[in-house]
Amino acid sequence: MKRLSILTLAMVALAGFMATYMWAQNPHFLKCGASGVNSDGSLNVSFTIAGLGSNQSIDVTASAHADATHACKNNGQQCPNAANKVNVQSDVSASGTFTSGKNGSIKASLTVDPPDTTLTCPGGQKLVLVSVSYTNVSVSAPGANDCDPSPGTFSANFFPNCP
Repeated sequence: MKRLSILTLAMVALAGFMATYMWAQNPHFLKCGASGVNSDGSLNVSFTIAGLGSNQSIDVTASAHADATHACKNNGQQCPNAANKVNVQSDVSASGTFTSGKNGSIKASLTVDPPDTTLTCPGGQKLVLVSVSYTNVSVSAPGANDCDPSPGTFSANFFPNCP
């Protein structure tokens, strides 16, 4: 009888440890947010993810749809009224691998850059990012649901005098 009780207690303890381990391996976002647009046109996306267990690594991706306008600016700091302006629309993303601490959570951020352009400017002019907007911003990680950092649209117009 004593042997049966010890075996039963051992099984209950093992089941408890397994349940704790299984619960700890359930990654999920506690929160996420976005801020910016920064002066270089990038967007900061921050997040807190939990349920990883201690010292676990996970890949996190921030993504968005970006709409950017690039133009050439002359030495007089004006955008000539010419055809040397390009609008680029594309999906952009930034990824990173993060490692949890003892509490099984990660608080970090990723920076999403505006889409590149193939526009080249003539001599005496400089390529500038006129404006950029980001929509459909989300943060994702394997095994965790996506996180949507509302309010939905993040935008900036750096040179309002450019036609």
